[in-house]
Amino acid sequence: MATPKRALTNHFRDCRLVVLDKKEPRSPVVVMQEGYASGDPTSRMRMFYLQRDGMWIDEVARSTRPDTELKDVVFETAAEAIQVLSGLLGKPLIRELPVSNEAVENYVSRLRGGSAEELFRQLLGRYRAVEHKV
Repeated sequence: MATPKRALTNHFRDCRLVVLDKKEPRSPVVVMQEGYASGDPTSRMRMFYLQRDGMWIDEVARSTRPDTELKDVVFETAAEAIQVLSGLLGKPLIRELPVSNEAVENYVSRLRGGSAEELFRQLLGRYRAVEHKV
């Protein structure tokens, strides 16, 4: 069943808190939400990550950014994520970044490579690799 179309919101009920590695008791988390940007004339459904600064970023656009920016969307604890989420007011602010067709194709080919759980573990691995270099 397809997800009904609805605009991105700042309401906690519309968000998913995703544990990046369910096998790890203290695994970092991300906040995600599916929706369309309110100004999008096509109402194209996209997946968004919540950033630490309270802005939302499209999942495909996020994938084009360097891994050093993963710290913007990965929260060490659920409490940290909920604190940012609880401070959101009004219309959602979206970090709009240009995304090429090639970037979309690269993203889609990565998705074909595994389950959602495996893809989240890969994201966690890249995040930890960057964090250990700092």
